Amino acid sequence: MKIIAAVNNKGGVGKTTVSRLLTEYFARYHKKRVLALDLDPQCNFSNRFLKMEIDPTEAEGKLPPIHPSYNSSAEQDEWDGRSSIADIFFGQSVTPYPTKIPYVEMLPGNSSKLLLAEAVRRNEVVEQVHNQLYKFLNLKEIQEEYDVVVIDTPPSKGPLTISVVRAATDILIPSTMEPQPIEGIYGMLQLWRQEQMRRNPDHPLNLLGILPNMFKKGINLHEGFLENLKRNKNISEFIIGATLGRRTIFAEVDADGAKPGSIFDLSDNHVAKQEALAVCNLVNERIKQ
Repeated sequence: MKIIAAVNNKGGVGKTTVSRLLTEYFARYHKKRVLALDLDPQCNFSNRFLKMEIDPTEAEGKLPPIHPSYNSSAEQDEWDGRSSIADIFFGQSVTPYPTKIPYVEMLPGNSSKLLLAEAVRRNEVVEQVHNQLYKFLNLKEIQEEYDVVVIDTPPSKGPLTISVVRAATDILIPSTMEPQPIEGIYGMLQLWRQEQMRRNPDHPLNLLGILPNMFKKGINLHEGFLENLKRNKNISEFIIGATLGRRTIFAEVDADGAKPGSIFDLSDNHVAKQEALAVCNLVNERIKQ
């Protein structure tokens, strides 16, 4: 089972968009059984596949919807009918949600619980957060049920991101070609190298690459930063040979009732679909089988 995570400790670089594209790509084009996980307290990835609800206890917080299998009249071990990937950090069981996309199931975020996990005290971090996702994804039933796990991550290098990096088999670093997000690239490369040193050499963490995202050709800022990265001998080998443009269609397909509801439903000659497929195909080629 491959565990792919989009990571960057800077926000607004397109991790959620990339996570959605990869989720749909592996399900639609390769018929892989995909489990989508949302570790970002903003829960934007969850919203792409489920109708999340407002959490009254958390400003701008989100709650998973009631699970379709929940029966309020039956005894279900005091389960409230909501399931979140955040539950694993509190010793609770989880139940993935079906989605409208064949082969895709989702374990959404829960804003308040993820924020609590991110703020856990230092002497509890390793056991309660850092290793929990690894343990969960290595359960026999999870390994047998899914072919690919795609994880969206928070914009930080905190406990939740570290837990993802420890659990992942492959990471992808999306970034806009602007100063602060590029700083995030260096931060994630440092975290990747630290994880490589911690791991058994027989099970390395594969760096799929750095993806220039929301890229505008002809803009000196974007092209200049990309060229600088390509000239950096410590980074150039990791840059993926494709870009995703800054296109409104990537946001439009996420709107409720949008038609089409997916980049991959666009015509084959649409530039956004061509870019998305090029990126996803390159990622697929770089995954070590």
